[in-house]
This record gives sequence, C-alpha cells and structure tokens, in this order.
Amino acid sequence: MKSRYGLSALMLVALLMGAAACGSGAGPGTAEVTTPPTEIAAPESVAATAGADTSTPASSAATSSAEAAPAEEVLITIADFEYVMPESIAPGATVTVVNEDDAPHTVTAEDDGGFDVDVQGGETVTFTAPEEPGEYAVICVYHPGMTSTLVIR
Repeated sequence: MKSRYGLSALMLVALLMGAAACGSGAGPGTAEVTTPPTEIAAPESVAATAGADTSTPASSAATSSAEAAPAEEVLITIADFEYVMPESIAPGATVTVVNEDDAPHTVTAEDDGGFDVDVQGGETVTFTAPEEPGEYAVICVYHPGMTSTLVIR
C-alpha cells in the first residue's frame, strides 16, 4: 500500500514541475504586456544611501559601474494622442511603450523599419528597436495624425 502512495506522490511532483516549466513568456516577434515601469534610483544615490565609499574618483567609478550595470531603460510614452520619444536609442535596445490614453495606439515604422507594436489603452508593452542606425518615421495606424521619429544611433 505504501508503494501506491509513493507512486502517486511522485506523479504529483512530476506534474507540478511540468506545469511550472510551462511559463507564459512571449514568443519571438511578439510584444510583451507588462505593468508600468517603476522609478529606479540612480547608481550614485544608491551608493550614498547604502553607506558605500564615495571617495573613489568619479571617472573610475563611472567606468566600473557602466561595465556592470545593465543598459538604461528606453521609454516611449503615449499621452494625449502624442508620442514622447527619447532623443535617441541604441540599436537593438529593449523599448518600453506606455500608453497613458484610454484609446489603443500603435508604434509602427512608416517604412520598412521592422517594428509594429499595438498598445491598448492603459497598457505597457515592450519591443526590440531596429539594429540598423537611422531615423525611423513612426505612425499610429489607428490615428494617422499621430507621428514622430525614432532615432537609432
């Protein structure tokens, strides 16, 4: 009788492990819906609040933290039917799009730029910027008057 319960327990563990392995990650070429990004403190303020030694020269501290720190977050905000774009972004950067409007919008390369992201009202999505440097005309397919330029350098 004990072996019957042991086998059942083993099957239950295997089932749970299989279910945990099946995540809900977005596949390639799809936008991932996320919650709005939270505010992140600058590395200098984190070091100061943690009581770290701040006597290191700024140039060497900046070099070592730049090598260890992940790339800075790139954010496009849509508010009042307008895009708020960063001045420029790095090729292949992960771009977060926050739609503060109630209406759905898109961030679409007008010419063949390789990105076309649908963002429902109040949602946040991410996409990967083009690898090729240049200026990409951006439109909203739902609202043709909404235009901007995404600069990749």
